[in-house]
Amino acid sequence: MSHVLHAVGLQLLSWSFGLSAVLAFLDSRSGPVRDHPPLGWRVAGMLSGPLAGLGCLALLAGGAERWVWLGLALPYATMALVASWTWLRRVRFDLRRQRGREAAILGLIAVLFASLCQTGGDQLPALSLAASLGTAALAGGLGILALCSAVGGERDEVEVEADCDGIPVRAIATGLGITFLAATDVGRGLLLGGITLQAPLGFWLAGSLLLPLALLLVGQRRASWNCPALSSAACAAALIGQFALQTALIA
Repeated sequence: MSHVLHAVGLQLLSWSFGLSAVLAFLDSRSGPVRDHPPLGWRVAGMLSGPLAGLGCLALLAGGAERWVWLGLALPYATMALVASWTWLRRVRFDLRRQRGREAAILGLIAVLFASLCQTGGDQLPALSLAASLGTAALAGGLGILALCSAVGGERDEVEVEADCDGIPVRAIATGLGITFLAATDVGRGLLLGGITLQAPLGFWLAGSLLLPLALLLVGQRRASWNCPALSSAACAAALIGQFALQTALIA
């Protein structure tokens, strides 16, 4: 049971970091007057802190080493909660951006080192990156798309720059690239007979590669990413697939 809690903690940190990083890019490209951002952005901002806090608690309960939960997860969770508070309280945009960037930087350090050091990163670096940074990119991009399409597109009087709409899509593409890199290692191992395709790897490949790729293709064909059912299903599938991979690596 401890390895499951450990994997849950790492995944929650990755999901939180993904939202924080994508929001930091979105908030930086949304113009100087952005005191009333879209509702989907605010929901994502308010979620990132609690997710990081729960991840830190799960790592502690899962028996993670002290330097992992105390030295990596706890500082990021604290900064993410501060950033979420700025979204909740609707503070002025410059302070919100500063706190968001600080949380994203700490999140990158926490997620990368915690995952590589706890999942045998010296032996399976590509799979470890897929379980950490790949999760973050997919959760950030797909999560923002799903939230914005689900809760509506509330905006203020100032239009969001057109380039902002492509930031979550580029985050998804980054996650798919990391996942594809790890998938090539898995494919090479299968062809050479070094590994067998177990259920966790199957869940990961289907949920974290095939469905998000389908979302990109459908969105590109329709020239629109506002498809709540598809983006929500792809986000859920990616999270389940990445959790299956993380659990297998921890075990």
